[in-house]
Amino acid sequence: MNQALIQVRVDRGLKEQTAAIYDAIGIDLPTAIRMFFKRTVMVGGLPFDGKLIMRDNAAQRAFASMRQKVEMSQEGEPTLDEINEYISSVRRSKKTAGTTTSL
Repeated sequence: MNQALIQVRVDRGLKEQTAAIYDAIGIDLPTAIRMFFKRTVMVGGLPFDGKLIMRDNAAQRAFASMRQKVEMSQEGEPTLDEINEYISSVRRSKKTAGTTTSL
């Protein structure tokens, strides 16, 4: 197989955080990087949305997450029970984080 070596310098903390996430789902960093490259070729560009995310806007994040759930759903739309469970899980996570946000 004709292979090429790629070396990249990244912040040590970023590398460790990223490696921990991939380790939790059962893949190593080289595999994740190969997946990133393959997906880039498949879609003909960045394999993710390049928009800036407003980190302080909880409603916008919730809407984006719900839209993603709809897109991933086999039927195209979540059930009312799925929507209610999602809202409840967001509320639970806010309470455990010590913040309150009304949805």
